Amino acid sequence: MIDFGILSEIDLALIAVLQAEPRASWATVSRVTGLSPATAARHWERLAASGVVWVTASPGEAVWSAHCVAYVEVTCTAGATLEVAHTLAQDPHALTVEVTAGSADLFLTVAAVDLSTMSNYLLRRVDTVAGITHTNTRISTKLYKDGSHWRLDARPRRRSAPPSAGLVTRPGRESAAQHADLDRKLSLLLGMDGRASYADLSHQLEVSEATVRRRVDQLLRSGAVILRTEVSAERVGWPVSAIMSLDVPVTLLGEAARTATRLRQVRLVATVAGRPSLIVVAWLKYLEEIHELEGQLVDTVPQLQVQNRLTVLHTVKRMGRILDEHGDATGVVPMSHWQNPFESADLAPA
Repeated sequence: MIDFGILSEIDLALIAVLQAEPRASWATVSRVTGLSPATAARHWERLAASGVVWVTASPGEAVWSAHCVAYVEVTCTAGATLEVAHTLAQDPHALTVEVTAGSADLFLTVAAVDLSTMSNYLLRRVDTVAGITHTNTRISTKLYKDGSHWRLDARPRRRSAPPSAGLVTRPGRESAAQHADLDRKLSLLLGMDGRASYADLSHQLEVSEATVRRRVDQLLRSGAVILRTEVSAERVGWPVSAIMSLDVPVTLLGEAARTATRLRQVRLVATVAGRPSLIVVAWLKYLEEIHELEGQLVDTVPQLQVQNRLTVLHTVKRMGRILDEHGDATGVVPMSHWQNPFESADLAPA
């Protein structure tokens, strides 16, 4: 295990490189950091083994546009919050589960293949979990920024190609159905280890390495999948997470969302169907920075009003990763959000 304090400058530099290029070779990392490839790999393995860092694959912008994403505020009976959080964290459709202080006990990020499936999951699963007394759901209309864009050193990731709404199939022998099945299996494997080698992926899927390379490349270029190097927020000095619900006149909604994406602390910006119409999630170094961030937003868009704010007490799950009380990864629940929520007998309604 590593020291539970702030990470070293070497560790932070290594993470910064892999945030920009999550599958960068150790030779590339060496050129940027000055570490030898073996030393860089050793540092990374130590951090990853302790759950301080991990590379995962999350649904990309193309999937967010085509599928249904919702943000759900949950109120629980006294003493039931943690149990409810850990129960929902085992669901593939609940991508992120956070225990919060404020007007709600939990804040969920939920994904499903369509609105009907989302409704099925929320009404027949979430609303029936023992200990939940109230839920408030807002469906996302557009994702402007997600956690994959957040950087330790504030430098943006290079994008090789703009995302598209669908997958563009390269010439090959696989059928469309085979592509879909293989792509989903690849997404799950990359979600568990975004740096898994092509050889390992090829072995697990029993297809050629050339096919794996082609499909991974296509998933990334199409925007169906995005790789993200995640960190334990506490270990890198950003221990406070705030979730703000902002109300903005509809004529200024896009401007306000784009303004929020440019702020250093902000990790997620999404518009939603319902009021308040804008959700902003930020990582902060100190609790009092919440007011400073709100001031920055209002200074830029004076008509903006902060309607609600939640402070995250504990992130139980972040984009498929189960986290402990320090924010370190201890397990993973594959984000197979395209499945029927009740395919598993464990989720079948009573």
